[in-house]
Amino acid sequence: MSWLDTLEDIRTKDFKKAKPAERDKAARDVVNTCSYACAVVAVSPIPFSDAVLMLPVQSAMVITIGHIYGRKVTQADAKDLILELGATAGIGMLARQGIKALLPIVGALLTVPAAFAANWGIGRVAIEYFKTPGVTRDNLKAIYARAKEEGSSLFSKERFQKFRQGGGKKKAA
Repeated sequence: MSWLDTLEDIRTKDFKKAKPAERDKAARDVVNTCSYACAVVAVSPIPFSDAVLMLPVQSAMVITIGHIYGRKVTQADAKDLILELGATAGIGMLARQGIKALLPIVGALLTVPAAFAANWGIGRVAIEYFKTPGVTRDNLKAIYARAKEEGSSLFSKERFQKFRQGGGKKKAA
């Protein structure tokens, strides 16, 4: 089962009667899976190619998180939210692309943990956005900053290798 199959399984599950802890766990599993998927994409040595390839992964993540919290999200809604978050994370993304341009192969490998952390931050913001309707933009920016740091501490080479080899696709409860 691929990570996309895992997301599809979660999107077809009925969370209407799920307890908050079950929803939170499923959402965190989605964020974790998609963050590793973005880390895999970050290996691309061509500057900005990863940004284009990450958008569908991030869109699928946001749509799935919306489903978990009972909100219908279109592909366009997901892209709008990600692009708005991208404005917050823009400096970091530009820095990652600069590293790739200066150090083509090594630079791509150096950006993997940062790509994971940035996507982790986007995912955590999506969770809060759907879990707490009406949360302010300033709160979302603060959540992103904290979550990005959290994502940096969660990334490991061993977990990344396990994901790349197909072992990172655990099914959310």
